[in-house]
Amino acid sequence: MPEGLQDIRSVFQGLQTLYETYLPKVDPTLIHDLLIREKAKFEKSPFYMVEIFTKPGTDSEEMKNKIFEKTGWLPTIYDHGTHYVTNQRLTLETLKELSDSEDVLEVTGDYTGSVGGWGASHEAKAHTH
Repeated sequence: MPEGLQDIRSVFQGLQTLYETYLPKVDPTLIHDLLIREKAKFEKSPFYMVEIFTKPGTDSEEMKNKIFEKTGWLPTIYDHGTHYVTNQRLTLETLKELSDSEDVLEVTGDYTGSVGGWGASHEAKAHTH
């Protein structure tokens, strides 16, 4: 193997371990994309379409209000109150707050570049309760 490639693989594996440790409910691709865009030094945090999947039975009104308090954006609610979608500026700190919520199972999303975004586009991963 060419010199340095194993180092890249090792460091990447370590990064994946950090993602799983500190943001276990967040899609690693979303974290990676956000970090790349932060490194590009946007003047403001970049816009993403963020999707939050919650446990069945979660109070959707309460979750909607929590998301609004944390992000400043009202989510659209799908799938009987277990799937919330918002277009918002995103930071690593926001991902941490969302991931730390007891009712949240998963956080994913895509870069949109501006406030105009898409609707829901992800399916929840299979979760064991």
